[in-house]
Amino acid sequence: MTNKGSDNIQFFNAISQPGDPMTAQGATLVDMVNEERYRPLMLTNDKCHCSSWSGQEAMQPGDVIDIWVAFPEPPDDVEQMTVTTPATPDFLDIPVTEASDPDPAIADAAVAEPTILPLRQFQENVDGPISREDSNDETTVMLSSDVLFDLNESELTSEADAALEQVAQEVDGSEASTVRIDGYTDNSGNDAINNPLSEDRAAAVEERLKELVTRDGVSYEVAGHGSSDPVGDNSTEEGREKNRRVTVTFEK
Repeated sequence: MTNKGSDNIQFFNAISQPGDPMTAQGATLVDMVNEERYRPLMLTNDKCHCSSWSGQEAMQPGDVIDIWVAFPEPPDDVEQMTVTTPATPDFLDIPVTEASDPDPAIADAAVAEPTILPLRQFQENVDGPISREDSNDETTVMLSSDVLFDLNESELTSEADAALEQVAQEVDGSEASTVRIDGYTDNSGNDAINNPLSEDRAAAVEERLKELVTRDGVSYEVAGHGSSDPVGDNSTEEGREKNRRVTVTFEK
């Protein structure tokens, strides 16, 4: 980090995580070959295995702070990775090299299990009933309950078939042997109403997909979760609309 401006600055929080403002714990590595994101290694005391610039955060023009972060080791065939931070553009195609003189205090530190996450791509269709989230090996299709069902009902509407036919075509084109269907509501009402309603809606989607999917060997798992696991803000109508949904998840 270099202060190239003409004013003094306070450098903290910009590339960190909550509770650790003087580290680069918010940085990640992205392996585009295997479609994975690497989080910084954590020490066994739950602290980031990275440098701290505590005491140096008041930077005058021209001041420089060197920062390091330890990450899980990538596979041998990965030659480049992308570096991301919350406050900068991505640094693309950074070469992976062997350290000529590694610091034993860094290389040999006791660390917790590494966190390597699959990259996921989210696509929201603001004009239609379907959104989707894709990882390297799995697809989740999110269907708006406002299109599939009338208010507080679990019988599919006449508009539901167009959306479900699209999902069925994707299942037919996949290699999935199991399709998971999960129903959710917003937080209107209470659990005694929301939980069975979400399960009944998931079951209705299951029954229709069984009719639409033409490939043999596909089984279904159905669950209703009521208002748990919201994806939108229940204090707004837009958020509640997002939370009223049925998701269909299957392997690619």
